[in-house]
Amino acid sequence: MQRRAAGAHPSLRHRGRKERSGVLNSVKVAAAQFDVHILDKAYNLDKMEEMSRRAKMLYGADLVAFPEASLAGYCFESREEALSAAEAFDGPSVRRMSRLSGALGMTIVFGTAETAGDRLYNSAVCCLPDGQVRCYRKTHLPLLGLDRFADPGDALCVVNAPFGKLGLLVCYDLRFPEPMREEALRGAELVVHITNLPPAGNAYPDFFSRARACENRVFLLSSNRIGTERGFQFIGRSQILDPTGAVLAELTDCEGIIAADINLRQAGEKDIIVRPGVHEMHLFRDRRPELYGNIGAAIL
Repeated sequence: MQRRAAGAHPSLRHRGRKERSGVLNSVKVAAAQFDVHILDKAYNLDKMEEMSRRAKMLYGADLVAFPEASLAGYCFESREEALSAAEAFDGPSVRRMSRLSGALGMTIVFGTAETAGDRLYNSAVCCLPDGQVRCYRKTHLPLLGLDRFADPGDALCVVNAPFGKLGLLVCYDLRFPEPMREEALRGAELVVHITNLPPAGNAYPDFFSRARACENRVFLLSSNRIGTERGFQFIGRSQILDPTGAVLAELTDCEGIIAADINLRQAGEKDIIVRPGVHEMHLFRDRRPELYGNIGAAIL
């Protein structure tokens, strides 16, 4: 069962858009979830292309995001198997999705196992309509699936998308407050979180997603997968949230697409002024970084 945001009817998709220094304030973003087929890149690519075209045709989406590891699956049993399914950053699958991004005039984010020399990463690929491709390598790795064999990335990523600043995170990254806060401090207005959530991961859509969006005052789009892969079940529940943590749209455990109009100007409003001079909160200015020095200290 799918919940769609109020006002998300296709006939409304261009209403109220205004330019701000060449960047759209209001954009339509979409999350697509499906049952990824492990080691079947042809099927997964066809599915992502079909759903991208549907997101554009039905919703006028400016961005669509697919789940973590949506290119070749997640539940690998060895590093060798994962490497056999992985591709380099400039591989044929990325080139195909980049061409699709240009043809549709939309930003496409999807998950892949990426090789770079002798390294293996769990990566989020962001294809921009002008042909640029950016890659974020998952920085926080649990002992599960592809992540058992992957190397950790060493940098966070904020992309200058056509509509504004876009942060990228993968699954377990959201469990930690620091990555999304750092991307928000770098100016991210929308954070795209691609994920593979098992039943034990219901805390993410129930709590973590809402808290991260609210505490950083940014939009958050979380795209999860469904189905069962080698005995591991996935829950779906893809979401789009606004900067107050309110859920604009959410899926259950079915294949589908959700979309919502978001006004990126809201993500720039870090100050909450209820009564001027009497009741104010300045969420970024009120921070006390000088007190947080131990956050980066080693924990033994």
